Formats: sequence, structure tokens, C-alpha cells
Amino acid sequence: MNHWALNFFFQICFTAIYLFNATSAFATKDEKRLLMIEEISIKGNKKTNDKIILRELTFRLEDTISVAELNDNITQSIQNLNNTLLFNFVYINHNYKSNGNLQVEVVVEERWYFWPFPIFEHSHRNLSAFFKDGDLSRINYGVSFTIDNFRGLREQVKLRLIWGYRKEIKLQYFSPNLDKQKKHGISGLVSYQTNYEVPFQSVSNKPIYYSASSADAKRNFNTSISYTYRPKHNWYQSVTIGWVNTSVLDTIAKLNPNYFGNSSNKFLYSQIKYETLYDKRDSKIFPLEGYFGKAEIARQGIFNSESIANWNVKLWSGYYAKITERLYTGSDITVQLNSENNLPYYINEAIGYRNYIRGMEYYTTNGQNFVLNKNSLKYQLIKAKVINLAFLPEGKFSKTHVSLFWSIFADTGFVKPGQRTLTDDFEGKFLYGYGMGLYLYTYYDTVFRVEYSINLLGEKGFFIHFGTPFLNL
Repeated sequence: MNHWALNFFFQICFTAIYLFNATSAFATKDEKRLLMIEEISIKGNKKTNDKIILRELTFRLEDTISVAELNDNITQSIQNLNNTLLFNFVYINHNYKSNGNLQVEVVVEERWYFWPFPIFEHSHRNLSAFFKDGDLSRINYGVSFTIDNFRGLREQVKLRLIWGYRKEIKLQYFSPNLDKQKKHGISGLVSYQTNYEVPFQSVSNKPIYYSASSADAKRNFNTSISYTYRPKHNWYQSVTIGWVNTSVLDTIAKLNPNYFGNSSNKFLYSQIKYETLYDKRDSKIFPLEGYFGKAEIARQGIFNSESIANWNVKLWSGYYAKITERLYTGSDITVQLNSENNLPYYINEAIGYRNYIRGMEYYTTNGQNFVLNKNSLKYQLIKAKVINLAFLPEGKFSKTHVSLFWSIFADTGFVKPGQRTLTDDFEGKFLYGYGMGLYLYTYYDTVFRVEYSINLLGEKGFFIHFGTPFLNL
């Protein structure tokens, strides 16, 4: 290569490097440019008060924000609004005005907020256990009235009237917005429930039931009131004071003297509980990215004369990440600790009740302390897409989102046995289950799961679930 050609080559290279650096410097300078939010408009909220929507935005009117921070703030604000579960779809658009300031437009599509639902549900721990048992007498039926976003202020009112296997009347109220800043809230609950059939003992990690022919086998009255505090978008705190009064037939106390402890047929105690949650998940129902941590400490039995004197501590955490365009991973951990080593059977629930290992849906464990870990690797077969349902009239039900995932998973757990769990086999052992499944995430946060699992006993099978496989806290 002659000298002029070589010289020309280097000039081209240095010119390209200079232009690249100049462009980068310009981009960096542009990203640091500050914008003032001059206008925030809200559309589509026929029911929801503007203040409820503005509370979830990470920016305020007349805030100054950099170009680099703008997209992150919009993304976080959309996640906050979606996690209120008030809207089917949320969009945030922005435009630059002629003076260089920012105009933000928030567009929401509201959900249906009044649900007068007939109730037809099973009373088992999970759907798979119900299918295996096949006992249709353990069906509940009734009616439920739920008003979400009551008065457009994100309040919620629930009334449940149930007959059948279990009889129950339950009234709940929740308001997160007692003050102008929408940081302080209150909730309350009153519930009365009766059962003619009660699981009074566990043998080989399966509940044994007693059925009463002419009287209620168990009666339970429960009431509580909570104060909630949300100082930041992602930080929640609450203090709850409650009272529980439960009684069973004398026969149950004789069959299992440790049902309530001390051969008693009554169980009365007051409770005070503190909870704190820090939540950065992109979705509470089906998280793909983000993390959260929650802690709860409760004193069961405030006064010396009550049926129990126990400190209960529960810890939850979850981490979810995107690996590639369609591949996601996630892990949840649940820990429970109790100060009392000899908990009554009635409250001595561990893995297999609200918290279960996939592949071990048919089994329960009882113990005062346990740890549970759920892990999954998900591949998105169908990316989230919006579907218009032409056969439905235009409105809150005519449009939905659909996404489909294939997942492999592995769950592990350990339960520390107490002195009152000697009839079970799994306590004190390393528990696990693994498998694969299909998850359909769609209409009004519905998650339908079909899973094939294998557990530590080598048992294999298909399991059907409605609801998220993740911690929904």
C-alpha cells in the first residue's frame, strides 16, 4: 500500500473515532438535559379519582427530570398503576412542548369493579387434592359481593355468604387513602364460620377428618382492624390487632387432646401483628423481573390468661430476572419461626397448606418452624399480546391480554418437627419436588397452570392449578 493510501486510511479511522466520541459526548450531554413537567393529563378514568392515579406516578407536576431518567420513571409508574389491579391496560405518553417543557398523558382502561359472584368452590388445600379425593360433599356454594375501587378511591368492600361444606359470613373493608398524601390507610374484618367436618389429626402426612351428624364440629369467630402506612411507592407497613374465638365438640378434644392443647375444646387469644413489605416486582400476580422482601412478626396471646403465648415470625423474599428476550428465572423463599415448641395442632401448619411443594400437593406437614424455596426457569412461548373479543360488547370485558410460558421448576423445603407432630413422616427430612409445566396468563390476572411433577417418593403425576406459582403478597 503506497503512502497516500495509508495516510488516507488513517484519516478515515481517526475521523470516525472523532465523530463517534463527539456523538457520544453529545448524547451524554443530551441525556443530562433537564425537563420540567408542565402538564399531566389523565384519560379513561370514568370511575377512578385523579388523585389515586397521580399517587402512583413517580413524578409530579412541575418536577424537573432528566432525559435519561424519563423512560425509567414512566416504566415504574406504569408498573405501579398495574399493581393497583384497578386497570386492564395503562399507557403513559409524553410530548415536548414548544418551550421545551414536558407534557405527560396517562391513559387507563378501567376494570369492572362490582362483582356479584355465585360461589362454587372446593374446601381442599388445593385443586389437585380435591380431584384426588373426589368427595363432592366438600363443596361450598353461596354468593360473594365485591366492590373494588369503591367511590373511585381504591377502597374495597367484600361480603361473602357461604353454605354447603362450610358455612361462613365474612365482611371486609379496606381504604388506603385516609389523608391527602394517600400514605395512611385502614382495614377491618369480621368473620363467623362453622364446619360440620374437621381435620383433627394428621397421619402419614395426610389429614384425618371427624364428621358431626347433628351439630357443628367447629365454630370460629374472627375480627381484626389494621392501620396501614405507605411512605413510598414500593414500601408498605401495617399494624393489626385482632381476636380469635374458636370452639370444637368435646369429641374432637378427646380424639386429639393436642388439637387446642390440654384437652381443651376452646381456643381464645388476641393478637398484635406488624408487617413490612418492600416491593419492586413488575407484577404482583406474575412477576418476570424485580424483587421483593416482606417480614411479619406477631404476638399470639397478648394476655397471660389466653390459650396461647407465642411469637410468630414469617419472612418472604423473591427475585426475578430476564436472561434473554424470552427466557426468565425466578426464586421465592418462605421462612416461618415460632417461639413455642409445642404448638396446638390447630395452628401448627407448615408446608402443604397455604405453602406447598409442587409434586407434593396431596400431603401436609405440621411443625413450628419451616423453610420453603421455589425456583423456576420460564420460556415465553407466546409473547404478551392484546386480543379483542369481538363477540363481547365494547367495554371492560372486550379486550384482554394473553401470554403463554413453558417452565421447568424445582421446589425444596424442610420442616422442623415439634413434640406434637410425631405421627407424620416428612418432618425433619429434606423435601423436594420438580417438573415442568405450561402457564397461561390472561383475563383479569387469571393464571391457569398444568404441571407434571415428581416428588421425593418418586411419585409422578399431572397437577392442575388456578393461580400464580409465585408468592402473591
